Amino acid sequence: MAEAPGAAWQQDVSVLVIAAHPDDEAIGAGRLLADHVGPVRCVTLTAGERCHGNHADLDGVARKRLREWAEALSVLGVTPVETRRWPDGGLAGHEGEAAEAVASLAAEADVVLAPWRHDPHPDHEAAGRIGAAAARRAGVPLLGYLVWTPYWFPAAEINRRGATLLVQPTSTRAGRLRTEAIARHHSQVRPQHPAIRPVVPSELVDRHERQLLVWEPDDQNA
Repeated sequence: MAEAPGAAWQQDVSVLVIAAHPDDEAIGAGRLLADHVGPVRCVTLTAGERCHGNHADLDGVARKRLREWAEALSVLGVTPVETRRWPDGGLAGHEGEAAEAVASLAAEADVVLAPWRHDPHPDHEAAGRIGAAAARRAGVPLLGYLVWTPYWFPAAEINRRGATLLVQPTSTRAGRLRTEAIARHHSQVRPQHPAIRPVVPSELVDRHERQLLVWEPDDQNA
């Protein structure tokens, strides 16, 4: 694994973070964001309202998750940006309009950070493609972050797909803030019923031992 390219990540750059769901950026990039000294803004493309199934009060779940998201971003020192949101689980059907909506925000940033386009969740894959399209339109670099990949796949899978896995050094303080931010997502990390495991298992959080990023040079020039 390599160090992140200096041209793509510096401590004073302006960053736009794209998430598919309200907790993605805390899990996959929390250390990085907590350490960053430049301005960071974040959008979530869905409210994650179907995390407990379609039988749940979807509007109530959406409101709760967005409150948790704002609290977690405050811990990380990140500014939430309100934008249109699309159906949880159905983001792939709205990629064009989502990329258009996000492109204007990307144009105000130096770097776009989005889920890796092969992270094993349909919404994460779509958010990765949306981030790539928005970054290209804005003419800024794109870096990917991982959410479920460390839980399901070995690091070699990233290289097999033609991407480079990067290690970004972060502070001990950033690790603590990431842990605190993730803990604010009560609906995800706490069991909602004694017989049901949390949506985000502790094993997933623990698999992120270091701050990893994904660099795909082809995305920068496509």
